[in-house]
Amino acid sequence: MYLYDFIWLTIMIHVDDFKAFDANEVAEMLDMKYRTVTRYIQAGKIRARKIGKKYFVTEQDVKAFILAQSTNVENGQIKQDLTQNNEFNGQIRED
Repeated sequence: MYLYDFIWLTIMIHVDDFKAFDANEVAEMLDMKYRTVTRYIQAGKIRARKIGKKYFVTEQDVKAFILAQSTNVENGQIKQDLTQNNEFNGQIRED
C-alpha cells in the first residue's frame, strides 16, 4: 500500500510504518534552505537516498541529524551567563 502526499510540490512517501521526506520538506522542518539541505546530503551530514532526481530522507535519518548537532549545553550544565561576570557593574562604558 503506497500513499503519496503532494504538498506545494513536495512529496512524502509513506509505506506502512516507513516515512521518507524529500529535501524540500526536510529543509522546511529544519528551518533551513533547500540548497543547504542538499549540500549536507552530498557531504554525508544527512543520510538520504536518491530516487530519480530527488533526494529522500527517512524520518529516522532526520532525527539522527538533529541529535548529532552540537548544543550550547555541555554535560547537562548551562554555560554561565556572561552578564553575571560584568566587571562594569551596570555602568555604561565609553570608548
